Amino acid sequence: MNRFLRRLLGATALACFVWLNVDYWRDPVYWRRWWDTMSHMDAEYLNLAPLDAVAAEPAPPLAAAAGDGLTVSESALRAAEAYAASFDSFAFIAVHRGVVQTEWYRPDRKPADLTQSQSMMKTVTALMIGAAIEDGLIGSLDDPIGNYFEEWQDDPRGRITIRNLLNMSSGLGKYEFSLNPFTQASAFRFLFSSERDPVVFGTPLEWEPGSKFDYNDANAQLAGMLVQRVLDEPYATYLSRRLWGPVAGETGYVWMDRSGGNAMTACCMVAPAMAWARIGVMLKDGGRYAGRQVVAEQWIEELIRPSAVADRYGLFTWLAGGLNKFAVGETTMDYGMTEPFDDPQAFMLLGLGGQRVYVSRALDLVIVRMGPFSGYQPLKPGWDNSRLFNLIARGIKKVPGTYPDTNLAPL
Repeated sequence: MNRFLRRLLGATALACFVWLNVDYWRDPVYWRRWWDTMSHMDAEYLNLAPLDAVAAEPAPPLAAAAGDGLTVSESALRAAEAYAASFDSFAFIAVHRGVVQTEWYRPDRKPADLTQSQSMMKTVTALMIGAAIEDGLIGSLDDPIGNYFEEWQDDPRGRITIRNLLNMSSGLGKYEFSLNPFTQASAFRFLFSSERDPVVFGTPLEWEPGSKFDYNDANAQLAGMLVQRVLDEPYATYLSRRLWGPVAGETGYVWMDRSGGNAMTACCMVAPAMAWARIGVMLKDGGRYAGRQVVAEQWIEELIRPSAVADRYGLFTWLAGGLNKFAVGETTMDYGMTEPFDDPQAFMLLGLGGQRVYVSRALDLVIVRMGPFSGYQPLKPGWDNSRLFNLIARGIKKVPGTYPDTNLAPL
């Protein structure tokens, strides 16, 4: 009996060894990326490779205010900086009326340092869909994606519209979060495979498209893949030419599945914090930056219109008014808050770990917060999603006739 058990255990171990080797050699890049992540759980660990550079043109810097030139009170700025610091933020920037009120960095950080956007990249992907529509490469938001993906031309998933993707109502299943590297339909496979397309095209349809809101990375990746299918140039080149180059002022980077492959468009753009402040100013100003119409104003309006399935979400963009009704009193790590946003028309780019660009057109205000982005819990518990915004909004100096005097109570 003991001999039989030893043989059985030996055969089982051999089978596991063979299975592991087969799976490893199917995609060794996936396994190396998985191991690198599991052995570096630091929330500030940045190791995305390969990266494609998204070039930026020389652009006029945002003016900086000081002393009597500040239009936000010193006390509000210091309170907001202290709040950002208490959550290990890398950077905190507030821009009012196009003028930088504060550009704060953690003592070990510099303005040129790179950080990672997490899902703020989704809004960039929505902007690229708009650019491709404007350039005649894509028909309209209501086109079925089967028109662009031959893999799904004769598949029920091909009936999903581009709009369904961008307002998170595609009906596609979610990738399971599992530390088990053998799980096939997992977030790790989606992120770390050396060729992401087969993973995405293997995502099942689980409910009727357009029937409800369900936040799902597959939607943003498909939207980016769609743009890449209609281009005759690399995605990073198009992103540079149509958006990043004229606005950001500093080189950014997109994460590729492999050299010459496809960009990750659901997350993970790498760039300095000030580049995001400029993107926020462009959004605030209806697609214009430094006197140049970079994105059609009509598309910005489309981006921030509440969808039919969730009034807290537009096209890959979060909306303060809907969050005021949905998240006040919630204690979720990223969007929970204790009180409403003071401007219910504000909108935001939102990424895991508290990566944020808050935009208020009514207050002529842009706020950027960047911080730790990796690991299981990059953001400390207790984050209040409206706190930074309201601190600065309530610190705006009242100048009669320039913007509404909201008579906001001090925090």
